[in-house]
Amino acid sequence: MTARVRLYAAVSLDGCLADSQGGVGWLAPFEAEDYGMDAFLAEVGTVLTGRTTYDQARGFGEWPYAGKRVVVMTHRALDADAPDGVEAAQGDLAGVIARLRRETTGDIWLLGGAALAQACLARGLVDSIEIFVMPLLLGAGLRLFATDGAPRALTLREARPYPNGVVALNYARA
Repeated sequence: MTARVRLYAAVSLDGCLADSQGGVGWLAPFEAEDYGMDAFLAEVGTVLTGRTTYDQARGFGEWPYAGKRVVVMTHRALDADAPDGVEAAQGDLAGVIARLRRETTGDIWLLGGAALAQACLARGLVDSIEIFVMPLLLGAGLRLFATDGAPRALTLREARPYPNGVVALNYARA
């Protein structure tokens, strides 16, 4: 079976992945709830991310993706001390994803950031969009979805509310 590309992210109600400074500290009040991250990660064989998101994750302390293959879309070389399993990729995004689909056992987590997610969506490379909408309006920040693109129809597979106001939405390409 070919690996699916899954965009899996938390966003504010107004669609932001990060605040206007690029930070994700606004997610801290929601961390106590179990949203099924362990089950999701068990299905993931490869994490695909952009360079800014990779650099941000490196600053979190312990590497959060230990044991996973992580492919960083970047034009710059990775540091010599990159965690085990991390590799750089560049060039044709569709070609990179086609290669990852062939090489990956499990699914591909499109971790982001926004530019990479938008590029994948614009090229029709994403199989599912799994969004956790946080009950918070940031007002400004890094938006997950571009506001200038062709419409793309989606099919809702699941909507799940949590007691703390978070809503999980799972969409597939129509």
